Amino acid sequence: MTAIEIRNQIIKKLQNINDISFLEALKTIIDSKTENNEVVYLNKEIVSMLNERIEKIEKGDFIENDDIFKETEKWLKEK
Repeated sequence: MTAIEIRNQIIKKLQNINDISFLEALKTIIDSKTENNEVVYLNKEIVSMLNERIEKIEKGDFIENDDIFKETEKWLKEK
């Protein structure tokens, strides 16, 4: 059976389903398959910025999330 034949069978069966929660779950599955196929084009400035960030991370020039949260908590307590 081809993909087109399977798709047509599914469409025919879907027309008779009225279960909202089932249809929403199915929509989520379908959305996850179709949204991942989008191509995102980045301009030169963004690519350059990302490359700079990657270089900094590779050199260890970053702060861990846990450390930022701790610093933020400390700062908030001082206010």
